Amino acid sequence: MPDLYNYSKKKDEQTMIEADTGKRKKEQFIENLREGDVVNDLYAVKIKSPPRSYKRGTWFGLVATDKTGEINVKFWGGENKDRVKRLYDSFKTGDVVQVRLGNVEIYEDKPQISINETSGGIRKCSSKEYDIIDFIPSLDEEKIKKLFETVKKDVACVENVQLRNLLNLFFDDSKFVKDYTRSPSAITHHHNYVGGNLQHTVGVLRLCKNICEMYEGINRDLVIIGAIFHDIGKLKEYEATAAIEKTDEGNFIGHIVMGDRWIREKIAELKDNGKDFDQDLEDKLCHIILSHHGKYEFGSPRMPKTIEAAVIHAADMMDSQVKNFIQNIEEGRKTSKDDWAFIWDSDVGMKRAMYLGKD
Repeated sequence: MPDLYNYSKKKDEQTMIEADTGKRKKEQFIENLREGDVVNDLYAVKIKSPPRSYKRGTWFGLVATDKTGEINVKFWGGENKDRVKRLYDSFKTGDVVQVRLGNVEIYEDKPQISINETSGGIRKCSSKEYDIIDFIPSLDEEKIKKLFETVKKDVACVENVQLRNLLNLFFDDSKFVKDYTRSPSAITHHHNYVGGNLQHTVGVLRLCKNICEMYEGINRDLVIIGAIFHDIGKLKEYEATAAIEKTDEGNFIGHIVMGDRWIREKIAELKDNGKDFDQDLEDKLCHIILSHHGKYEFGSPRMPKTIEAAVIHAADMMDSQVKNFIQNIEEGRKTSKDDWAFIWDSDVGMKRAMYLGKD
């Protein structure tokens, strides 16, 4: 076999993996991996950690995903540091790779795949070798359709003509509708799957409508459109290929500012077409977008200064936190049969006890 990386192969050192021909049927999904399993399958690369030294050579790590979850992978290389670096550079975040002869181990109470250079390996796959549906977790089409029907009903209930015109300008665009219904809401944390942002939006809408029924003096139309559009920037912040990634614009700007810009651009388009849109209404709507994270330390350019903005922030926080907790419990149940487990909570930056019991 030719050496694809042009190096002098040492005794017992790994040879490169031959490419597969045709599409592979994925069999070893992450949710089913158990300690002691030998892994020979395809996974998407979510995160890469650069090579570093250890006592026997050089290693690097990555987070691998498929539609059922994610798992840490560690590649243990030998003394040939350059070879390990070339292998590391041969694929990027978002690619699908073939893992050969990886061993499932338990590390810090979680499964991980460990690959030894002398026996196993990693190879970047071409798009012809796999089906994308194996790698991106997604709501089924029927669920997405029902959720979007809920949004359309709420759109139809908005009475303010100027706000209705803005909503129609967005939702009459078929490309926008496709992106709106299929965008993830995050890479991790909550609703991190295709259709997740739509599901999160419907959750926020339901909470907002309940709050409007409970309290007087709230502009319901402004709250409804604020809920529908509060995370609109995420349609441009994230892209779903073989894994969920941030776009360059998402990394540089972020969904909050991107959402504000997008709405202002559409309002300007309405005005150019001869339709009125009050400046005060524009400012209040955009304030909702800019303040929906609630606090500066949460990445919010503004803190809520209207009751409508406060309602959106509270509903957004409630839905995201509840969903995050549910997802943490679901992940914990995959690795433990105990009623209690210490699970990493990104909100507090540490592991904490969570109840996994079903009763």
